[in-house]
Amino acid sequence: MIAYYYFEGGLASSDLAYPELVRAVLPKTLVGFFAAVLFGAILSSFNSVLNSSVTLFGIDIYKQHINKEASEATVVKYGKIFGICLALAAMFIAPLIANAGSLFNYLQEINGIYSIPIFTIIVVGYLTKRVPAIAAKIGIFLGSALYIISQFIMKPHFIGNALEEAKNAGITDAGQLTLVEADAYPHYLHVMAILFVMNCIIMLVIGKFYPRKEAFELRYTEQVDISPYKYVKQGGIAVVLIVVAIYVYFAK
Repeated sequence: MIAYYYFEGGLASSDLAYPELVRAVLPKTLVGFFAAVLFGAILSSFNSVLNSSVTLFGIDIYKQHINKEASEATVVKYGKIFGICLALAAMFIAPLIANAGSLFNYLQEINGIYSIPIFTIIVVGYLTKRVPAIAAKIGIFLGSALYIISQFIMKPHFIGNALEEAKNAGITDAGQLTLVEADAYPHYLHVMAILFVMNCIIMLVIGKFYPRKEAFELRYTEQVDISPYKYVKQGGIAVVLIVVAIYVYFAK
């Protein structure tokens, strides 16, 4: 927001906001130092994600489903191999998204592959007690598959046809073509909302015909004190009101 007002909305892309703002306000003598700090932060974030992925693969996939009798050394070995493959895949994929427009929007669209199915499972899990585990497994795989089909198969097809028809109709202006592209297929947030509802319905239908034998009950182990903060409701309401106020203020 600072960059938008500083440059009066004149940036070609929202991805340029941070680097252009740094170039405009930071003394030139500190640019090199800042680049080193930024590079270190990027490596730190990449390492944390890579280590988390390797741990999840080693413990939750390899140890649980591939080799249940594997020793710790074996799990670490195949975890390292997975980490190397993941890092190489990231390096090869990175140039492909260089011209993806807004990097933030692109990442949010990609995150929908797993975020919506997981969110669906959380919501259904909180609100129901007899939906079985198989419904969650079907929901996460089906939700991811439908989203991939929608965004990477159907969307390019519809947009390509719409742009071709527009060009055949004599439309060559870049702005008008952008509008045609935007109207050719629903926004990925709308697709997420549709798939969220579909996944919920699918999981509830499975729970209706193949319910758990016993209703799930969350058991309190008393290992930690979970007494709620006495002002939790007032604090929650205050946070919600602040967020709504910020949204209303900046939406004007």
